Amino acid sequence: MASIVRIKRSTGTAAPGSSGLKYGELGVTIGAGLQGNKGERLFVGNASDNPVEVGGKYYTDLLSNAVGVVAAGANASVATNGFVPIMNRNSSGNPGGGGLVNNLPRVDQWSVDNLTLDANTISSNNTDGDIIFQTNGSGEVVIPDDQFLTFGTSKDGKIEYDENGTDLVQVTGAGWRFNVPVEFEGGGGGFYFDNVGISSNVISTRAGGGNQLFIDPYPDGLSNEGTVIIKGDLQVDGTQTTVNSTSVTSNESIFKLGDVTSVRTVVNTNVGSGSSVITLDSIVGINTGDTLTGTGLPGAGTTTVHSYVSASGISTVYIDGVTTAGISTTAQITVTHAYDTNTDRGISFNYNTSSGASNNKTGFFGYIDTDSNAASSAPANSWTYIPNATITNSTVSGTRGYLDVKGIYYQDADSSTHGVVFFDSNGLQTSTDTPGNATTTSSHVLTAVTEIVLTLDSTHTFTAGKYVTQPGANANIYGMVKTTTSSSNQVTLIGVNGTFNTTNVIFENNVTTGRTPSSKSTTYSDKPMWTTTIDGGSFWGN
Repeated sequence: MASIVRIKRSTGTAAPGSSGLKYGELGVTIGAGLQGNKGERLFVGNASDNPVEVGGKYYTDLLSNAVGVVAAGANASVATNGFVPIMNRNSSGNPGGGGLVNNLPRVDQWSVDNLTLDANTISSNNTDGDIIFQTNGSGEVVIPDDQFLTFGTSKDGKIEYDENGTDLVQVTGAGWRFNVPVEFEGGGGGFYFDNVGISSNVISTRAGGGNQLFIDPYPDGLSNEGTVIIKGDLQVDGTQTTVNSTSVTSNESIFKLGDVTSVRTVVNTNVGSGSSVITLDSIVGINTGDTLTGTGLPGAGTTTVHSYVSASGISTVYIDGVTTAGISTTAQITVTHAYDTNTDRGISFNYNTSSGASNNKTGFFGYIDTDSNAASSAPANSWTYIPNATITNSTVSGTRGYLDVKGIYYQDADSSTHGVVFFDSNGLQTSTDTPGNATTTSSHVLTAVTEIVLTLDSTHTFTAGKYVTQPGANANIYGMVKTTTSSSNQVTLIGVNGTFNTTNVIFENNVTTGRTPSSKSTTYSDKPMWTTTIDGGSFWGN
């Protein structure tokens, strides 16, 4: 019969009491073991006869999982007792690309508090739990060079510090939208959005991005629709301003052209104190002797242009004196022009007289600076209108046009009441004296004259100064032969009264010519002309 060896035992969950086990004596508890009791434990007495916990089913249940398994792991008896993960060292790995590690210890999942690491995913395991990266003190959360911080399950957007390429932080993939105000500090270099750069209070195109900058309020882009609203004053420093709209309005009561002041911007490099050289955005219109005004300039901020030059796209002025303080780029300098450019001032306009580009015309009205019209004695500084003008370097030439108005007022000092307007030897209209100051002698009388041309049914010879009538039609039809003719079927009459017809014969000095007009054309009617004779139409010479 087999022998049975028994050790001390208890069906409870309490450890043996003090001196409960002799030195080397074993004891076991059979009651259900939990983390908070001593059930399912194995004890041995120490040299002081006190029990020491050395094992038991409670502990073997903790170790009953497969190697490396955590996600599916569980206590063999009581789940809430937990279990001990067993590291898997069957494969190698290369953590962070720092080098291959053979038999890298690992488990298939790991959770710490509210964070779970599973495969390549770190997630929060509490509902709506945040994930926070927080350093100690001045430590930083670092993403190494040339690695991406990526957004979206499909890796839709990325941020990378491209250290081995552009040496810039690169954003690629999906576009970005900021739904909150955004403030950028450029650190002196500014920011670029595609080909548009913003630095301090300057918006410009970037180097190599062209020299055109569009402001387009229409969503589809580059349309002539929408409205750009500028609050405050608008300063245009360029040399040409083009407005392609079909309607332009201004609340300005006096529109000023040819301003003698302009504003230039310091560019390229800062100007140091004690310098006489300044680089500007443009020297167009600047001349020697022009006045410059701005902070840091000599003469309490006002000096003059000594000379200027433009080379390789760089516009430089040399000033009288030297700067008293540094002048930074983008600083504004006011130019007061002190040079007579001898250019005209006014409004030019374009129009078409017919189809085709060859019929494009340019008109002008305004102030003429110099006496440039050989067909007129008008002095410099006159006002003119030229419908078909040639404009070269702001100087206008061309045949003058007509003026269509209801009336013209002369200055009181240049006119006389009931005086008559006449042209002087220079073509200037002026006024005669009043009738009360009339002269008592004259060799000329101003009269109104009508001139016609009669075409006859056959030729005839007429003598200048002869009296031509048509008594068969009316006794008050008459005129004087203007020019002698010889066997001509036409005669020109001046001082014509009445209307010649094509029915009755005409007479010359009361003698019939036997000729009847076949047609009549009027050269002019009642044209004011000077005459040296007075003829009431009742007498003539033979």
